[in-house]
Amino acid sequence: MRHVVIIGGSYGGLKALGVLAGRKGVKVTLVDRHPYHFLQTEGYDLIAGKVPFDSTIIGLRSLCAGFGDNVEYLHAVAKDVDFEAKKVIFEEGEPLSYDYLIIAAGAVTRFFESIEGLRNYSYGVKSLRSALKLKEFFEQELYKRLENATHAKECYSILIGGAGLSGVEIAAEMQAYFNRYYRSNALACGKLNIHLVGGSETILKGLHPSVVKSATKRLLDLGVILHTGSHITEVAEKVAVLENGEKVPFDFMIFTGGITAAPFVKSLKAEHNRIGQLVVNPFLQIPGHEEVFAVGDAADLKDTAGKRVPPTAQSAEQSGIDAAENILAHMDKRQLFVSDIKIRGLAIALGGTYAIIDTGKFRIYGFAAFLGKKAIEKLYKLPLRLKAREGFARLRACPKR
Repeated sequence: MRHVVIIGGSYGGLKALGVLAGRKGVKVTLVDRHPYHFLQTEGYDLIAGKVPFDSTIIGLRSLCAGFGDNVEYLHAVAKDVDFEAKKVIFEEGEPLSYDYLIIAAGAVTRFFESIEGLRNYSYGVKSLRSALKLKEFFEQELYKRLENATHAKECYSILIGGAGLSGVEIAAEMQAYFNRYYRSNALACGKLNIHLVGGSETILKGLHPSVVKSATKRLLDLGVILHTGSHITEVAEKVAVLENGEKVPFDFMIFTGGITAAPFVKSLKAEHNRIGQLVVNPFLQIPGHEEVFAVGDAADLKDTAGKRVPPTAQSAEQSGIDAAENILAHMDKRQLFVSDIKIRGLAIALGGTYAIIDTGKFRIYGFAAFLGKKAIEKLYKLPLRLKAREGFARLRACPKR
């Protein structure tokens, strides 16, 4: 029986798992330091109080159990990979041997060293822990104003550094949440100032002009304060300094201005790009190690024209499927196929029940786009939920599994 180890319960890792789990003669071990899969695409809804905590995670142990006896979950922290011996090294415990390896350990927020103070005074939102930290701060501020007349009259500010997809969605969802709270409680409540800072002349750089125009109008209508055309140069306690000399005050800062590969990925003895992602060949293999593949944000993904693919859930899922299919092809001594990842459009949440869907050929705005975005999320989440439910039943029947 061939043993495939997947490091990372990410979007790419789980798609690879789904392909490999049904193959006879294949054993799969999913390794992750966290016992859950975090649905990052719904993390902003969590921050804005639109969904409960448990709706943004899927338990990996139950999920793996749902695939049957040839799939198992290992709760461990991967430290290194011995490519020659074909073993994964952990911070604790014995090494794990593999016949094939998929590295799907993802990425983390990139806190640029050139921006003094950025790492000390801001938070990323790539992880569940960071999302909960922001949600906690936000709700505590609202509670203080509800209970205390003095605090109720105070204004407070949240600064979001980075006006790409993540920054725009967070700003819109949080401002819409506050606006709803303000109206429903009829209090003399101090204003929430959400500052969205981007170095480009517009938000959502590179997207269709009509998408940029519509998203900008939506943010302004909600009350988000936009600062475009000037990068953050320095962050101190409670204030960020921009290139143009402007000083933006804040009580809490989120940074979404970039990603970098996870520390584990960066530490591997292989070729990396400038942000630490693993360089892969057109089949998603690490050069020199035909049995090792990298997917999602852990890999430097490119399309067939050699253009870098944006780090989205879409690209991660496609690369996970392609890597798994190529592993099966390699086992069967068939020709591997070139991974041709295509972004089939974007869905952008813009607070409340407003969204934008851009397919590249046409665009949908407003409530219809919101329904479409929710349908996309459910199509991804529902099969995993059902499989995890099946696995939970198996674990209860056989608790030693």
